[in-house]
Amino acid sequence: MEEKYRSPMEDFEIVDLGDKRLNKRLIKSTGERMQGVKSRSSAKGFYRLLGNEKCTYEKISAGCIQGTVARMCGHEKVLLVQDSTNIDLGGHKKTAGLGYSSKGGLGIQCHSCLAVSVDGVSLGLLGQSYETRAVAKMAGSNNEQMKRPIEEKESYRWIEMLRSSVELVPEGIEAITVCDREGDIFEMYAEALEIGGSFVIRSGYVRKTETNEKLLERVRKAPVLGWATLEIPRDSHQCRKARKAQMAVSSCSVSISKKKNSLTVNVVRIAEVSECEGIPVEWVLITDLPIDNAEEAMEIVQYYVQRWKIERFHYVLKSGCKVEEIQQRSLERILPVILICSMIASFILAMTYLGRVMPDIPCDAILEEDEWKLLYRFAKRTKIPPDKPYSLADAIKMLGELGLGKRAPSDGDCGVKAIWLGLKAFYSAFDLLVGQV
Repeated sequence: MEEKYRSPMEDFEIVDLGDKRLNKRLIKSTGERMQGVKSRSSAKGFYRLLGNEKCTYEKISAGCIQGTVARMCGHEKVLLVQDSTNIDLGGHKKTAGLGYSSKGGLGIQCHSCLAVSVDGVSLGLLGQSYETRAVAKMAGSNNEQMKRPIEEKESYRWIEMLRSSVELVPEGIEAITVCDREGDIFEMYAEALEIGGSFVIRSGYVRKTETNEKLLERVRKAPVLGWATLEIPRDSHQCRKARKAQMAVSSCSVSISKKKNSLTVNVVRIAEVSECEGIPVEWVLITDLPIDNAEEAMEIVQYYVQRWKIERFHYVLKSGCKVEEIQQRSLERILPVILICSMIASFILAMTYLGRVMPDIPCDAILEEDEWKLLYRFAKRTKIPPDKPYSLADAIKMLGELGLGKRAPSDGDCGVKAIWLGLKAFYSAFDLLVGQV
């Protein structure tokens, strides 16, 4: 891999706040948040930065997106994974501008688009939007809400993010939007087909085909194209561990409609046939991509599997970067902090999964020379660093041991939690190590 995955600090060097001093303060504050620094002087400097009128969300976002677009170059295909999460800020009752999240509690509904390579490496954020309701619960019955124009619904954010993210994709790169069941919106499919953006979206609603047959019943009748073994991520909501499952793959082409408007899509069904605890997995995926054989159908499934990366992104954002513990007095000052934390979370994902996809590449693909040398010294407890960069797999292993201690071979690859804790331990000692060189 020729491209170099840059740290959040390097991405922030793109940001121009119109003041060199503020630019340096932004980079320093980002590093301190990554290290988990909680000193009074650090907090004071960060508050002053956010209080400066030149430090705007828009300027930080522009640098973030520019860095992501740069990392997308060199890829033939890029997955644009969308999802929402609720940021609980229930303890901020006096925060100006704050409203309610979709769960009815005080907070923010954060909608993100994460660019991911087809082999599962995070390339960064392409967009992030925020919503706060004025009331805890939306007015009107479910039927009344369904009749509202799509532009007046909260679900319109999926379409807006689709437009903005596809526009940012460099020429020559195929962009495939990937969404869970919340993205199963007829207008979403129509918009994607109009602007030329491909999609893979899990079916979440009871839809009928042109023959007035339920979509799920139609695809269940389709002949099996082939069989596959799929690695199913763990499901914390159902307390189910990650596992390998034997799956049957089938596909068909259907027409779906809404208010006399119709469009043709392909549907892939992948259903678990092996014995398992609980409810077997069954995914029904709607796409515009061609499906002529089992290999193409499985390619669609593999695209959808990468949607899990945004779940891990939200996990790092909340549990690692502690965005729900942000202490700011207004929504205007909270949003830039969420964005800064999002960039850090994206970097941790990039390091974790790049180490799995390409473990043998040199660690300087993502770490600077002083970083990989000092990491080796810190982890190995030696004063003599190596002359050449070691493998990224070795760097990941060292960070994982710094984060959660030594692991048995049966434990598998280091996860995002081990990496963020390892980075925190390493960067906390970084300045001290530099002084010893």
